[in-house]
Parts: sequence; C-alpha cells; structure tokens
Amino acid sequence: MSVITIAHQLGSSGDWIAEQVAQKLGYQCVDRRLVEEMAALADVPVEEVEKLDEKGEGRIALFLKRLLVPEAGAGGLPLAVGFPEFGMEFPYLLERGRPEKSTYMDRGTYQLLITTLVQEFGATGKAVIVGRASQLILADLPGVFHCRVVAPFKLRCERLARVRQMDLESAARLVEQHDRWRKLYLENYYSANWDDPLLYHLTINTGKMELETAVELIARQMG
Repeated sequence: MSVITIAHQLGSSGDWIAEQVAQKLGYQCVDRRLVEEMAALADVPVEEVEKLDEKGEGRIALFLKRLLVPEAGAGGLPLAVGFPEFGMEFPYLLERGRPEKSTYMDRGTYQLLITTLVQEFGATGKAVIVGRASQLILADLPGVFHCRVVAPFKLRCERLARVRQMDLESAARLVEQHDRWRKLYLENYYSANWDDPLLYHLTINTGKMELETAVELIARQMG
C-alpha cells in the first residue's frame, strides 16, 4: 500500500504537483472529490461543505460556537457511530433511505466525514490526498509519505493573481486569509502546528525548486 499526503500553501503550486504526481504513479488524486463525497453523504449542497473546508476560527469564536451550537444539527449525521479499523459505517443511510435534503452542515458532521473519508482512502492505497489534515489523520498509518509544499509569500501572491486574474493586493489578502484558516484549523481540531517539520517526511520550496523536479522527487519516494 502506498499513499501520499500533500499539505500546501495557497499559491505554492502544491495542488498542481499533487495532480502530476498522481498521474505519474497511476494513483487517484483526492482533493475536490472529498468535498463532493461529503456533500453527497450528508445530502447538502457542495457550497455548505466549502464553508467549513479546512477553515479554522479564532479561539473565542470557536468556544462560543461550541457552547451555543450543538455539534450535530438538523439533517446532520449523528456522531454516535461505530469505528471499524479504518473509517466508519453508515448503515442507517441504506436502511432508512436518504433523509430529507438539508441545506446546512455543522462542524461535527464535517469533522466526522472528513476523518472517515481520508481514512478510507488511506486504507485503499494508491492515492495522493491533498490537505484536509490528512498528514495528521494518517500520521500512524504505515506506508504513507507526508509532504509539504511551500513558497515565498510574494511569489505565491503573484501566482494567485495570475491564475485567478486578480490584482496583487486582493491576492495577498486571500493568501493571508488561507494561511490563517489552515493554521487555526489544525490548532483548533488537531492541537497541531501546521509549520511543525516533524509532521512531514519532506518539505519542498517551489521558490527554490522547479515544479517538475518536485514531482519527480515525490514520485521517486514510492519507487
């Protein structure tokens, strides 16, 4: 079994690298698919999942939300389910049929589903899993290679502005926002530091290394 997790900064080209590594190895690239599968399982619009996807909150906001909002809201999946060796099972979806479509996903449902799906892809093998705290969810699973892709802030902003056709100032605000979200997400829900080098086998700086070289370097680890 071989699995690669790739954590990446926005604008570092880590998503492109993940796609190329998967194509080179004949693996499936698991990125947007996680969002779509969570939406299908919870029977909510994809946009609802995207509101929570890898987004952290400040400690005060997080505390108040946990205090005032139940972790499993109407239409969400219950949290009291069994854990097999990898992932969870949802037999009630088959036995009772799909529930009435909900337009809301709560944080508890998101965390349950993202953990389940990442574990299932990890158990299946031959996958490149992008983000979603997969370096932590699969930290103790044998045969998993954890990679982090970074780049200088200025370069990331320039890349994002070019790809999304926006001005540099707007790109900088977006990059800063995503950095903050990812940092808070890992702190709040995994008590981990995204910048901790011990979480990864390899860190690649695409400001110092050509993207194609990065693809070759990661793919070589599976040889």
